[in-house]
Amino acid sequence: MVIKRIYYVISLIILNISLFFLTELVTRQGYYYTFFSLLCLGVVAIGLLIPLGLVNRLWYYCIFLFAELVAIYFLTASIWFWVGTNKV
Repeated sequence: MVIKRIYYVISLIILNISLFFLTELVTRQGYYYTFFSLLCLGVVAIGLLIPLGLVNRLWYYCIFLFAELVAIYFLTASIWFWVGTNKV
């Protein structure tokens, strides 16, 4: 279960990098939601890999679920911005 969750978080990180850093949208236009999304996903990945003895606490996993939902919000907002400003 945890390995599948880590794989999901890593795939979101790869999606973030490929959409925004390779198109230089972040560096040219100063768009920072991508950084916020990557920061939240990094916190989730570290929190799931290193449970700090709180494996039996539901609130511990709820905190990281909330952080992941925030990261998905920022990723969705980034995709919406990318589609709106893409000049293809």
